[in-house]
Amino acid sequence: MTMKVTEDCYGCLKGLVEKTVALSFGDGDALSAAVARLDELFGGGDTPPFIANSLLAYIKELTGAYDPFEPVKLREFVKARKAVRETKGLFEDTLEGALRFSALGNSTDYFLDDAAFDPEHFHFIASVEKIAEEIYIRGREVLILGDNVGDFFFDIKLMRYLEGLGKRVSYAAREHPVQNDLSLKEVTSFNLASFCDNIISTGTGEVGLRKADIKGALKDLWEGDSVVIAKGMGNYETLSEFGPDRPVIHVMKIKCDAVAKTAGHPMGSYIAILGGEENGR
Repeated sequence: MTMKVTEDCYGCLKGLVEKTVALSFGDGDALSAAVARLDELFGGGDTPPFIANSLLAYIKELTGAYDPFEPVKLREFVKARKAVRETKGLFEDTLEGALRFSALGNSTDYFLDDAAFDPEHFHFIASVEKIAEEIYIRGREVLILGDNVGDFFFDIKLMRYLEGLGKRVSYAAREHPVQNDLSLKEVTSFNLASFCDNIISTGTGEVGLRKADIKGALKDLWEGDSVVIAKGMGNYETLSEFGPDRPVIHVMKIKCDAVAKTAGHPMGSYIAILGGEENGR
């Protein structure tokens, strides 16, 4: 099932516009223009990330701000590192434990700066057996499509588990800054290559992934016999446009009604599910 924009999405997209303009030090004219652009785009039947990417590019053009979410990402980095140190011992060194911990890392997003990483009071739903089978039958390569900056640290446990199975993990970050997503800029400034020696680029500064943008190492992994793990709703929403091309393991927190309806799980729950091919989405 594809994830087209619904009426439920308008409030979130308008909130994104307001926050991005504010962080970009835009004025009232910039805000009005960006809201007007949202109204133009909203009825076109696109995915929420497609509209978000168009709005973010437009606000950047209006204000000239290259990375307005930089202070947000710095706060998220500090908070995530602290949370990982305090909670990682609560999760078993098993596939389910690694998936649970990875899902917990998806607690933050652009409008929930103060979201808590609460390991004791979160509802986790996972197709562990199907995911284990997918990992087993695939080849040596694993592609993790990253999401927010804080996610990375919660994904290290999963990376180490997969490496323990003899897998080689590639972790994809955005080429350029967008929202609070992990980009190559943060990979360098936070020295993340010391945790994963094969961080690759998505090739764009956009939320999610478009089929037309898949190239280079990313294309080789996507089209090959690799395990693909996609973090967060942006990846879930955009990959829904691909059709049942291949299995994808989705790990995320469900943060809106639209995704809850499509995924078939309650808003606020944390999930690790297998989609694509015969499994469906």
